[in-house]
Amino acid sequence: MHPHLHDIDDAVWITHPAWADGTPPLQAPVLRWSGSVGSPVRAARLTVAGLGVWEARVNGAPSSADVLEPGVSETRTRVATVSHDVTSLLREGVNELVVELGEGPSHVREVEGRYTKFVGLRVAPRARVALVVETADGRTERHVSGPRWGAMLGPTTLSHWYGGEDYDARLDPAGWHTADSTPDAGWEPAAVVGGPQDGPRPWERQAPPMRVVDVVEERTRLPLPDGATVDLGRNLAGRQVLRLGPGFPAGARVEMFPAEYVHDDGRADQSSTGRTIVDRYTAAGGAATWRPRFCYHGFRYLQLRVVAADGTVLPTDDVHVSAEQIMTDDPVVGGFATSDATLQGVYDLVVRAAESNLYSVPTDCPHREKLGWLEQLDQVFEPVSARFDVSAHYADMITHMLDSQTLDGLIPDIAPELVVFEDGFRDDVSWGGVVWHLPRHLHRQYGDLAPARQAWDAGVRYLDYVERSAGGGLLDHGLGDWITLDDSTPRPLVATYGWVRMLDSATEVAEALGRSEDAARFRGRAGELRAMLEEEYVSGDGGDLVVGSGSQASLALLVDLGALGAARREAAGQQLVARIHEAGDRITVGEIGLAALQRVLVERGEHELLRTVYTRLDVPSYGTMLAAGETTLHEHWTGRATDGSANHFMLGYVAHWLTGSVAGLRQDVGSVAWERALVAPAPVEGVESASTHHDSPAGRYSVAWRRDEEGLVLRVVVPAAGSARLVLPDGFDPATTGEVSVRDLGPGTHVRRLVERPGVV
Repeated sequence: MHPHLHDIDDAVWITHPAWADGTPPLQAPVLRWSGSVGSPVRAARLTVAGLGVWEARVNGAPSSADVLEPGVSETRTRVATVSHDVTSLLREGVNELVVELGEGPSHVREVEGRYTKFVGLRVAPRARVALVVETADGRTERHVSGPRWGAMLGPTTLSHWYGGEDYDARLDPAGWHTADSTPDAGWEPAAVVGGPQDGPRPWERQAPPMRVVDVVEERTRLPLPDGATVDLGRNLAGRQVLRLGPGFPAGARVEMFPAEYVHDDGRADQSSTGRTIVDRYTAAGGAATWRPRFCYHGFRYLQLRVVAADGTVLPTDDVHVSAEQIMTDDPVVGGFATSDATLQGVYDLVVRAAESNLYSVPTDCPHREKLGWLEQLDQVFEPVSARFDVSAHYADMITHMLDSQTLDGLIPDIAPELVVFEDGFRDDVSWGGVVWHLPRHLHRQYGDLAPARQAWDAGVRYLDYVERSAGGGLLDHGLGDWITLDDSTPRPLVATYGWVRMLDSATEVAEALGRSEDAARFRGRAGELRAMLEEEYVSGDGGDLVVGSGSQASLALLVDLGALGAARREAAGQQLVARIHEAGDRITVGEIGLAALQRVLVERGEHELLRTVYTRLDVPSYGTMLAAGETTLHEHWTGRATDGSANHFMLGYVAHWLTGSVAGLRQDVGSVAWERALVAPAPVEGVESASTHHDSPAGRYSVAWRRDEEGLVLRVVVPAAGSARLVLPDGFDPATTGEVSVRDLGPGTHVRRLVERPGVV
């Protein structure tokens, strides 16, 4: 429902008195309004600006299916304000509205025995609330938060964004969340902690809400001496659902330890965080269902332990769990299918990792950091946007970057900047440059220039910041080719590559906005830096060519950047292929070098080589991850051998090769909003079929090919508002005499039979 920001114009900030000042308790506050509404009700909406994480109930029913509201923002500046249609939840007579508040990412504190990524006490849980009721006779009633509302400390006894959630069902008085509760059932007057003009301003976010998108059942259960470990079969981001049988004893505590891995003895392996993440539920007795509502986890396994009130360890037979996968409700707009199980598995790794990190602010991992590391918005934009419509979701990231920009112009590596890191972990142009890359991507993909206009001033300030940081030379700062397997690549080469790419994006954005003088200035500076890179890091020609350290990343970055003349570019491309072969058909690049290397090899038609390096069964490759039983992308090429997350999507650019090259559908060069597609399939050896589709602003494009005894059958569908350029794959000729290998396709369905040339393997 579209948010009605003005609903809360005269609503004040309220919370429980214990949370109003001093050191707050761990127990979460609950706010309540109870009263009669006019009838019959024609329409009713609930509008909430809540700090922390909130859940609202009307007469005991959730106000919507949205979860983890209001999402992450810089709460010292703004908070997303949300409206829910609650017409169907109201009834004649007395109604009750309850808003529960967890601490969330805006109030992260140190809790003994629990993991936390950082400590940051921005704003304690509180809310401004309005229930607006329109009656059939034309009256409008407004019930807004104020001192007459009730407050209590609820049954959630800990709500830690990182460390987990505790709940004591014995503190849940009968009827407290329904209209049957009474004023003397533990409620006291709410504390007013700010007026309508105080605190963060209400903000209309563009991103869809977060929702439960799938339910995953228990796959297997391993008994332990003091409990059991449940395997859900795949890694995901979300929450567990706990169900207790009717005989479950009162006062018994269920402890649930989420983990991506298990130790050899079957217990949860949380070593990548170094401290415990656990949810604890203390039972009131009897059958019950519970789920965390104020935090989420990244996990595949769930270790269970049941402890009776007297400390005795009990069996887990009466404890049943499943998992609810949560993500931002971005529409699915694409897919990929192939006969090759390994390539399909690689695509699925990327999709599941993206799903696990597409939260209100796209994160790097869902179990350890939950932070908005910016480079992923650029490095894997193509594969993510091929699968999901992120037009609204990613537009919000412009706002978060602007909120996080420092006075001297720096765009930090994470946004919102909930924690301040140091050195390259705060200041790297391949991260901060997303203030230009993202507007370019959103314009190219969706034809939307609003993000570019919004980001312009901040982007110019950031360009000035980087210019000052470089001091007239190459830029020598940042993380280099992050997670590389070859650290010989010079850092100034990587950093200046990122600087020039940013200037290229700024040039494209300026041209799209009609700012020709700015575009010329940005283009000129990028040209100067390209020349400086070639002078500093390139010598010789032909077989004597030396680029950077000679590393794969050195070669890939400068070829991808267009920093070499034609002859040197060809020699460097050949040398890159040779370096990969010399490494045993292995790549050594890190995150920044990966996309560049893939683009260079695709341009050279090296699809068989890409297939080899990506699917091999030793490090580094995606095939290794699949062989190890991973179901999402690992943070590092070395997999579990490195202490890291098993659920990152920063290495997901491979999916762009699968959909854009193997299946053969991507947006054509120079096209905006998919007015023109490029259909250029690359049928790699041994793959019998591949297909992909994309629901673009111009409509649905689809490409499918399959091998037969003569060659290939290719089927292309072009939407009514689109067009396509067809480039037939190397080694294949049209079966129809006189047909050319490159041609334009108009709207409709096009089927081509291709014949494999003799001698082509």
